[in-house]
Amino acid sequence: MKKVPVVYITLTLSAIFWGANFNAGKIAVEVMSPTQVAAWRFIIAGVVILALYWVKERPTWSLIKPYALIYLLMGIVGIFLMNIFLFKGLEATSPINTSLITATNPMLTICLSVFLLKEKINFRQLGGIVISFLGVLLVLTNGLLTELGLISKGDLYVLLATTLWSLYGILGKKYVGNGSPLATTAITMAVGALFFLPYSSITTGEATSAKVMEAWLAVIFMALFCSVLAYLWWNQGISRIGANKTSLFFNIVPISTMAISALSGERIGTAQLIGALVTICGIILSTRTPKSSRPECFTQNNHV
Repeated sequence: MKKVPVVYITLTLSAIFWGANFNAGKIAVEVMSPTQVAAWRFIIAGVVILALYWVKERPTWSLIKPYALIYLLMGIVGIFLMNIFLFKGLEATSPINTSLITATNPMLTICLSVFLLKEKINFRQLGGIVISFLGVLLVLTNGLLTELGLISKGDLYVLLATTLWSLYGILGKKYVGNGSPLATTAITMAVGALFFLPYSSITTGEATSAKVMEAWLAVIFMALFCSVLAYLWWNQGISRIGANKTSLFFNIVPISTMAISALSGERIGTAQLIGALVTICGIILSTRTPKSSRPECFTQNNHV
């Protein structure tokens, strides 16, 4: 029996953690405010990832200085603002909807790259983008594509968060493409954590002690497993099997969210299942690169 490479196992676990991130976020925002959840997630994760960065790379100001302003902008856009809208969205929509909307990140990145980086788009990518967004619309409208009024405010917040996440990746690709992935993640997380500090006071209202404990466990899980461990494994995957093969594992994220939601007792409708399948097919079509031209692209923005 052929042994499965360890890197495939760790990449699968990374995608499962990111899928579970939305379920954990939903639990946390039932007790804390969206800004409090995001604040503590990135304060905890920021401290851990900065410590790892210091131990592994022994950074100096001369290495950071050329990218200081762009790190600041990326931290505000991709950590602070993105997560405020993400967790605000989770207050008003389901983890399944959230995971499927965020799964469109590669397509949104392609679209923004056309306008901001003047990159060209081919018919296959365009077809994949259209198919993916149709899949997401199937989910958001419960199969009634003409009833766009059924799209909730929470879904729109998550779409805005995903757009900011794509912008984070584009900024990184354009301005720090040759920089250290660990440095970019550690410093932008630290910037985000600093902006979140004013929101770190905890108010849990009338929640029971059991609910409060559950919320804190969810935050710690998101910080350590989704923001630190999954990130390290993901970049390990990129270094061992390449960015393009690694990116395919990201398609497991919505499947993971659906499975966890089903196990938690959430009903999954036919429109959600069909929409998820259509979305994933579109993602694969739009992000698949011909063998003759497989660039190792900037992919260090995966910390949903």
